[in-house]
Amino acid sequence: MTAINCVGELCPAPVIKAKKALDAMTSGEVIVIVDNDIAAQNLEKLAKEKGCAYSVQKEDSAFHVSLQKGDIDINEESGIIDTDKHTKDEISEKTIVTITSDMMGDGDVKLGQALIKGFIYALSECERVPDVIVFYNKGAYLSSEGSENIEDLKKLQERGTEIFTCGACIDFYGLKLSVGEVTDMYSIVERLIAADKIIRP
Repeated sequence: MTAINCVGELCPAPVIKAKKALDAMTSGEVIVIVDNDIAAQNLEKLAKEKGCAYSVQKEDSAFHVSLQKGDIDINEESGIIDTDKHTKDEISEKTIVTITSDMMGDGDVKLGQALIKGFIYALSECERVPDVIVFYNKGAYLSSEGSENIEDLKKLQERGTEIFTCGACIDFYGLKLSVGEVTDMYSIVERLIAADKIIRP
């Protein structure tokens, strides 16, 4: 068993350290101690991508996250997810849209907000939708509670677009995610590197 204390460390450090520990072993358990729920969620996603069993125990303000690597039965009910759904091949050769602000372009704020709303609506109406949309920094506002873009984003999701929002950004701005999934910077970088095409409005 390998224990990694990541208390006080920001995204994506816990994920990267856990990944390195898992890659260094053929089987066994890695326990990562973090002090926020977003980090625990990002470690759960890592477990799914790696085909590891995942469990978490909260003790006071700390989360003790266990990732078990080895010959295991794939069973979604037990928290082990079929890695065929999360392989690197799945995130390659894709079009990714990155949205880093709650407005489009520079200049008047109201105009910029209207433009980004129109951009997301146009994406949802296109014959071919993007494979992935990633929100980070103030772009996280667009996928969170109170956004006027939620219905269009849900429509994109129903058509097959994966929607991810930076967990550290949600945490920093005190937001509540309304559509898609929380992700970490390591996963964002992996997707961007593997992408065929990256669009930034």
